[in-house]
Amino acid sequence: MAPQQAAAFQDRPETAHLLAQALECGDAAVLMARPAERTGVVSGLGGVGKTQVAPDYAERVWAAGGVELWVWVTAASREAVVSSYARLAADLTGVEDPDPEHGAQRLLEWLATTAARWLIVLDDVQNPADLRMLWPPATASGRVVVTTRRRDAALRGRGRHLVEVDVFTPSEAEPYLRAVLADQPHLAAGGAELAVELRYLPLALAQAGACMLDRDLSCTDYRTRWTDRQRSLASLLPESDGLPDEHRATVATTWSLR
Repeated sequence: MAPQQAAAFQDRPETAHLLAQALECGDAAVLMARPAERTGVVSGLGGVGKTQVAPDYAERVWAAGGVELWVWVTAASREAVVSSYARLAADLTGVEDPDPEHGAQRLLEWLATTAARWLIVLDDVQNPADLRMLWPPATASGRVVVTTRRRDAALRGRGRHLVEVDVFTPSEAEPYLRAVLADQPHLAAGGAELAVELRYLPLALAQAGACMLDRDLSCTDYRTRWTDRQRSLASLLPESDGLPDEHRATVATTWSLR
């Protein structure tokens, strides 16, 4: 099941255009984070919004009638991909294979021969080797989108187009914060400065917004706390059961204070 769109989803027109362009050429599109600059704020490649770009594209194509079948596959492990493929094969053919690996291969055969227009999204690939013999086939009627933090050579090559997802631009970050804080617009004061401080990282801004709403902090207040190295990290995070947009972890696991 695809993730719900972020409560204050911010359109990324440049990225969306590059993704659509790649798929129109018949390539599989691999969404990955642009290499981070050494800012001292962000560690790792998480949080740029790859998993929001992919379903936005899929839903637009579906609404426009561009595909007749679209499937979201959580691809964090080979077992997860095989299981999802086997279930889909059973749904499409009415035959449930007792061996999930056989079922997965039957799905790939179906995708290779069907005239139906389809889109497969493989989200959060942790290890490119997990997709060995499991890449959906390249056909005139099919489209494939992969999201991953990895940049391995195995993800590149003929028929695969890399689309780098960057942090927000200033013109995206400020409207995003205003939308997040729309119910308490007075908290948006200082939003431009906070966006700069958080280096426009969507995950950092999303979780800052949740914290500000939870604790009635303005952007200026939050920025003051962020820059005060004597404060504990816990004072900068939303409650664990109040993370926005189905995030599974706080920013403490994906980036660190300088």
